[in-house]
Order: sequence, then structure tokens, then C-alpha cells
Amino acid sequence: CIDNCPFYDLPNVFTPNNDGANDLYKPMRGSRFISRIEMKIYNKWGNLVFETEDPMINWDGTDMFTGKELPEDVYFYAGYMYEERLSGEVKMPLPKDDLRGFIHLIRAN
Repeated sequence: CIDNCPFYDLPNVFTPNNDGANDLYKPMRGSRFISRIEMKIYNKWGNLVFETEDPMINWDGTDMFTGKELPEDVYFYAGYMYEERLSGEVKMPLPKDDLRGFIHLIRAN
């Protein structure tokens, strides 16, 4: 590899039910050579419920405005990631090649 090999893979499901497993939405296997992100998560009505620039995301399934737990549902995200390359920072769609994705939030044990 003659350049950095960025790695950033996001899951499509998480379970913020306080059982100690998969309680935070975050990238699978961490992030490598990703300096920051621009991520916005929306509910099915298109209302913003969470946003971050932290590559580790660490969303706990609550509404960032009210602090209340969000219901089980499918949430959609859009944004960009910034890859650290030898030539400098490169802006890429999040997830790669699509600019949008979805997250299943499940609270059942």
C-alpha cells in the first residue's frame, strides 16, 4: 500500500437497552485514518435527532434535543467522512459511494 488505507464501516443495527452489549452506535472495529465525520441522523419524518463530528459516533439512541430515549424504529443518516491520506485530508460520502444509510434501533432484550 503506497497510501494510507482508511477503514470505516458502520453497522445497520444497534440495541441501546443497557444490557452492556451493543448499547452505543459506533463504527465496527473502530476507525482507521478517519480524522472526522459530518453525520446527521434523522427519524422517519425527516426530523434531526442526532449529529456529530466524532468518528466514534457513540450515539446512545436518545434525541439530542430532548435527551429522551427514541423509540424502536428505522433511522436514516447522511454525511461525510474525512480520510487522512498522504496527500492530505479527502472528503468522502458516508457511507462510501452512497451519502446515506439506515440504522435499526432495537430496544428489546
